[in-house]
Amino acid sequence: MNLASVQKIINIQPIEGADKIEVATVLGWEVVIKKGEYKIGDLCTYIQIDTVVPETEYFDFLRERKYRVRTIKLRKQISQGLIVPLPKGKWKEGDDVTEIIGVKKYEKPDNNPERYEKPRMPKKWHKKAVYLFKYNFLYKAFPLLRRKSRSKFPNHLVGITDEERIQNMPAVLKAYKGKTFVVSYKLDGSSITIIHSKVLGKSKFRICSRRFELHDKKNDWYKVFNDTDFKYEVLKLVNHFGTNDVIVQGEAIGKFNGNHHNVTDHIRLFNIYIKGKRLNQKDFIETCLKLNIPHCPKYKEVELNHTLDEILKESEIKDILNPHVDAEGLVWRCVEDNLSFKVINNKYLLTEK
Repeated sequence: MNLASVQKIINIQPIEGADKIEVATVLGWEVVIKKGEYKIGDLCTYIQIDTVVPETEYFDFLRERKYRVRTIKLRKQISQGLIVPLPKGKWKEGDDVTEIIGVKKYEKPDNNPERYEKPRMPKKWHKKAVYLFKYNFLYKAFPLLRRKSRSKFPNHLVGITDEERIQNMPAVLKAYKGKTFVVSYKLDGSSITIIHSKVLGKSKFRICSRRFELHDKKNDWYKVFNDTDFKYEVLKLVNHFGTNDVIVQGEAIGKFNGNHHNVTDHIRLFNIYIKGKRLNQKDFIETCLKLNIPHCPKYKEVELNHTLDEILKESEIKDILNPHVDAEGLVWRCVEDNLSFKVINNKYLLTEK
């Protein structure tokens, strides 16, 4: 779903003990608003959580939060996202206004490859002089000398890993009622995509973060791939399926991105593509177990028969790798057509730093 979009307010309810605020429902989200500012049926601009709004006077109330929109609690009421007036113009429900408002996706510093574009300045004077000459003069005057450290994510081969939140698609709960889903733990880390092919008889591996293909190997994604010898896990799939056309996607977890799970750096898969086709979730788990490939743990297999409140409550569980903390949430995948969505644990969101 778009980071900022035109949506209809479908419900408004009072908040116990609150005189100046109330809670509005947009899609499957509950958002605290000023009392009387909107009414049911009004169109508004809805800005999702885990976004960053522009540093303008209008959004100055978010300055202390560094303009990040996140899950908060007001008067014991969870509020997720922002409801703000529509931009000037004619709009209809569902229109994308992300670019117009200037909303951007929030990226954890450790998950952002841009920090590798220009390394930190050395402290020793002679290395500092070389650094300044290279980045302030040489690369600016002759940009072709600078090796390209990244490129756009190869969408023509595989999609970016970004499951939709159930609150953005609540109609799925009715449309898929009675269908079987495999539910897995959502792990807290950095998305990694590994593309395998064969060139001149030798295996070739391409490594991607969530948004980029990485060419410079001095980064966390290549490090965890090399340190864990994960190429051998991919080669198991190459041999098992008898094809070099294998793509895997997973979560790189460990110290380099907060270590929520309190584990050593490693990779846990959640997707396997063979010749461009994603494995059914049942086949995915069976394959990983058979070949002893690390994967995101299965929570359970269940028939979907949940309300939105019930499915959100279902995700409020402890982490399977570190039971002292809350799980990030759950990922639901239909065994029939691989439709999937994520349900983030609100307890996790409220304590996330």
